[in-house]
Amino acid sequence: RDRFEARKNMWADMKKAGLVIKTEPYRTTIPRSQRGGEIVEPMISTQWFVTIEPLAQAALEAVRDGRIKIVPERFEKVYFNWLENIKDWCISRQLWWGHRIPVWYCPDGHMTTGREDPTQCGTCGSTEIHQDEDVLDTWFSSGLWPFSTLGWPDETPDLKYFYPTSYMETGYDILFFWVARMIMLGLEFTDEAPFHTVYLHGLIRDEHGRKMSKTYGNVIDPLIVMDDFGTDALRFTLLVGSSPGNDTSLSVKKVEANRNFANKIWNVGRFVINAVSSVTTQPLDSGDLSLKTDQWTLADSWIQARLRQLVRDVERLFQNFQYGEAGRHIYEFLWSDFADWYVEIAKGQLQDEESKARTVETLVHVFDTALRLLHPFTPFVTEELWDHLRNAVRNSPLFTLAADWPNALIVAKWPEPSEPEEWEESKIADFEEVIQDPVRANRNFHAEKNIKPSQKHGVTYVNPYKAELFREYLPTISALSSTDVEQSFVYEQYKPSGAVTSLVVGSTEIYPMLSGMKRSEEDTARLEKELKEAQSHIERLEKLLAGDFASKAPAQLVAKERDKLSAYKETAEKIKAQLK
Repeated sequence: RDRFEARKNMWADMKKAGLVIKTEPYRTTIPRSQRGGEIVEPMISTQWFVTIEPLAQAALEAVRDGRIKIVPERFEKVYFNWLENIKDWCISRQLWWGHRIPVWYCPDGHMTTGREDPTQCGTCGSTEIHQDEDVLDTWFSSGLWPFSTLGWPDETPDLKYFYPTSYMETGYDILFFWVARMIMLGLEFTDEAPFHTVYLHGLIRDEHGRKMSKTYGNVIDPLIVMDDFGTDALRFTLLVGSSPGNDTSLSVKKVEANRNFANKIWNVGRFVINAVSSVTTQPLDSGDLSLKTDQWTLADSWIQARLRQLVRDVERLFQNFQYGEAGRHIYEFLWSDFADWYVEIAKGQLQDEESKARTVETLVHVFDTALRLLHPFTPFVTEELWDHLRNAVRNSPLFTLAADWPNALIVAKWPEPSEPEEWEESKIADFEEVIQDPVRANRNFHAEKNIKPSQKHGVTYVNPYKAELFREYLPTISALSSTDVEQSFVYEQYKPSGAVTSLVVGSTEIYPMLSGMKRSEEDTARLEKELKEAQSHIERLEKLLAGDFASKAPAQLVAKERDKLSAYKETAEKIKAQLK
């Protein structure tokens, strides 16, 4: 009978037998199954348990004595709390799937176990035996995974080679449910800890920090996101947005932004490959780039120094489990240093036959190394790009650069950090002072003054220490700043006449010379319109202040109008100066 019908019948029988003292209604919480909605009730039944305290003590000692390290370290307290307060473990489950309990019963209730499925009862010999219908707890089966999948208990080659392993990476929410169980069972059955380091990542939450749930309707389907923006974009977003043990807030906008990063890398790759294809002669001493620092331009030296610095930073961050920060370093290098600065400078260097081959060598070396560093984060786009790069280099006069490259990026040698050399710091400082800082100052000035790239003007640079270096790279500065190199000059000590203002960047004074700047008809019309509006306000305010308003209105209001008049007059004078 149904349990609810049986209860009604039992209550009727109790009343009939006079066993009911009184009836009293009360409210209670009735738990229901999330999936089917059925009422969930506890039921006393026979279950299989493991006496777990001895196993827990061994697992505690493995972390305390340093055989196992938990990253971040703060989760050791969580681990200790679980194992120090552990209770016997119920390992049987009433489910349709899982490893069945390896116990067989005969009609007399005798239990039989063994490494092989028995054919008769081990006690009475009866052949009428059946296996326990319960299955093992998922976490018990999972706890056996590190060694049971390798042929244990036999001493197989796989078991000898792969067990114990080195790093265990998982979410902090299953530190006890899975990690602790693997440690306990590994120590119990093999006498060895299954790994020496446990790295715990956080959970993926929505953009507002809430747990993803169907109830909230905030679940992000990774398959849809990958179809829309690519697998690499999603991987990079999750990896770069993470830090050990901390949750990550995920939004589709972040994935879209990293899709743009993948597109940026692809476009840069096309530029590098086209540059390789344009080389027709092999440099006489083509080979190890590290031996040619005296032949590099300042930009070549700078990007090589920044690359060497990047390799050291990534290695340091990897060793400290800061994978997200390492990804951010690689992102900034590729997007800013390489794409926005060196590639733009390389476009000019490629026009010079003397520096062309060296520039292409630098492009290839830097891009190859950067792709190797980025590969663990975005394996698909980097593998595809690197394959095209390898083929292009091998089929060019620069084929010696790829002599030791394998057939796939995934098996290519990982960049090894080198000790800092004396030239690195000085070249980085020179590049920033002579090229980056002046270019940024000019660009900011143009943005403030609404000067378009087509409106070329001269610039005078005054630097008492590095004037010669400024003169050497004046064409580069002018090209990146959209200024007129023919009308630009460099001095050690000089203040030009006709400069509208001075920009001070470090030890450099920058004087934009706008007097000879070419202006389009559109800009002239705009300035004339603005001048006309300013003069209209001037006339109105002068008329207002010349009448009774100045003597009858409150002094504060009159002063305010006078300030407006002064501001409009100043604006008009500036516009007139620009129209000259």
